[in-house]
Amino acid sequence: MQTNDSLKDIWELYGVKENPFSTSPILVIGGSIPIDSFVGRNEHIKRLSRIIASRGGSRTFIYGDIGIGKTSFVNVVRNSAFENGFFTHFKEITTQNKWEADELILNTLSAIYSTLKLLKEKPISDELYKKLESLFEIGRTSINAGISIGGLGGSYGSDQKATEKLTSFSLQDFFNEIIHDINTHTKKETIIHYNNLELVSEKKIRYLFDNLRDFFQTKGVHFIFIGNLTAYSILQSVPRFSSILSDTPFHIETLTYGEVEEIIKKRFEHLRISKDYNTIYPYTNDCLQVIYKLMEGNIRDILNSLSTAVFYATYESPILLDRNKLAKTLQEILEKRYLHVLTPKAKEVLSEVVKHNEITNKALSDKLKIPRSNISTYIRDLENAGCVYLRRKNGKDKFWKADPKIKWLSLKQSPQQALPF
Repeated sequence: MQTNDSLKDIWELYGVKENPFSTSPILVIGGSIPIDSFVGRNEHIKRLSRIIASRGGSRTFIYGDIGIGKTSFVNVVRNSAFENGFFTHFKEITTQNKWEADELILNTLSAIYSTLKLLKEKPISDELYKKLESLFEIGRTSINAGISIGGLGGSYGSDQKATEKLTSFSLQDFFNEIIHDINTHTKKETIIHYNNLELVSEKKIRYLFDNLRDFFQTKGVHFIFIGNLTAYSILQSVPRFSSILSDTPFHIETLTYGEVEEIIKKRFEHLRISKDYNTIYPYTNDCLQVIYKLMEGNIRDILNSLSTAVFYATYESPILLDRNKLAKTLQEILEKRYLHVLTPKAKEVLSEVVKHNEITNKALSDKLKIPRSNISTYIRDLENAGCVYLRRKNGKDKFWKADPKIKWLSLKQSPQQALPF
């Protein structure tokens, strides 16, 4: 039987079990990337840990650009808290724009239930656990239940039949009862982590945080919210919520070059197939420095760029990416997968967007002397092609940013200049 070479794991060629450039966040428990491969954020870790250690509960908002490691940072702190007796759900709760107030509470209870299921010694009475279990068992008997509690996560859908008998008020009472029992058993407090508030519209954020103010002040619960710059600006304008924050929001910035370098080396070491195998780093120091500078220190964009280039260029044997080979490889990928579908005018607009950290339709129209209605069409085409994304909104103004991979065009092959569109 002939072997399909395309099914071979290329990472074995580098002496590691799996992709060391994975962009998945570090998990509270489990995961291929271990907790101790996390680097940096020492002051932030100390500060958040002190907030959680203060009894009575808290509300903390953490913001920053997408892909700089906000979720991993919080999960590292939650892991430490869990090891020290605090209860926290293992999988962060990803907020959804379609949720109503009761659905956010239901999804919070679902995350708690999903974690309790995995614990041999459950920090909750049998009676309350059975009540919590019955809430979600109802959903399993319904054809259109909308409940999915696979792995460590869990979500409770809007068509869940149980919601016909449960109101936000009674759910909040039940949540309070669950929390009180867990905290009594652990003699510590509970940490709840909501992720990706940037996925929620401004209208829905205002609605949820206005209506759930009392829920977010549940005694003995430390609520942590993560979002981008847009979510931060929206929440700052919701006084009923911003007034109950326990501290000033955390602004998470990019890691230093040395920290990124250390993270990658730790990952290669942790993922080594065995002590008998040498690990091979598929990049030169010059290559890493170039991609770090190009991606402005964004750890997700750096890892994604290296992973993409290594996957594309590796065949029978390991490769070594220097700055020239990195530029050639990534620009070839960009042209084949994305740019070839764009019209010349769309490429012209993209070329202008790349020059700015963010830019509005009006600014693009003024700079390129193209009517705003046409700019809107080109932006829509670029967004559909995965070349730009909406970074933030300010009133009616939308601020667009080039997708990180578009920056690959700026890579220079010494002594040649960057390839044009």
